[in-house]
Amino acid sequence: MNQFYTKEEISAFLDEFYSLYKDRPVQDNEGGMKASHMFAFWFLLKKINPEAVIESGVFKGNGTWLIEKACPDAKIACIDPCLFQRNYISSKALYTTVDFLECDWSNLKNRNVLVFFDDHQDSLKRIRKCKELGFKKIIVEDNYSIDQGDCYSPKKALSNKDYFINNTLYSSNLDDYNFLKNNLEYYQESFPIFDDPTTIWETPWKNDLYNTPEPLLTEESKSKYPVFYNERKSYYWL
Repeated sequence: MNQFYTKEEISAFLDEFYSLYKDRPVQDNEGGMKASHMFAFWFLLKKINPEAVIESGVFKGNGTWLIEKACPDAKIACIDPCLFQRNYISSKALYTTVDFLECDWSNLKNRNVLVFFDDHQDSLKRIRKCKELGFKKIIVEDNYSIDQGDCYSPKKALSNKDYFINNTLYSSNLDDYNFLKNNLEYYQESFPIFDDPTTIWETPWKNDLYNTPEPLLTEESKSKYPVFYNERKSYYWL
């Protein structure tokens, strides 16, 4: 599988995003996306320039705000079972509590749609549904490694190894592995902006299980980008 963008390509947008990110509506987004994932999401939105964005997992609303900023002309559909948690509510978005798998997307079938999953659900079921609908551009935010996380992810499936969800061991799924290998033209995990000796789970980053891309910036840049540096641990292979 190929990579969709280069480290040099995305690095060129760091300063533009840093200025934008400082004005995010929810400054404390604990439990939601932070700098590394917000930056990758924003960059991909601009690069793909979709006609419509489906956001499954809204939480406080920072992601919805980012979609508006990156793609001001795109239609936005937002899904979350707990919409009462929103701090930012978009006047452009259509909100629903109905799960992605149960929604009627026939009006968007085979259109230039970007689907963003930040919902802590089995992403393989969702990716298979996207294929059925002709949605070819998918971002999975909760793309946990085989020993971490609370949901089944592409990273787990592509490892073709036994994996953990909430500390429970599951057997590898060869059907899912083959499905992804046979259907993905591009698969790419986002670059961390900064790295750290340990992850958000306090496990070592330099670990064969994680196989993480090199960070965009080194420790020497932390004084220039303190917001990015302070959120360096909130990365899990978007």
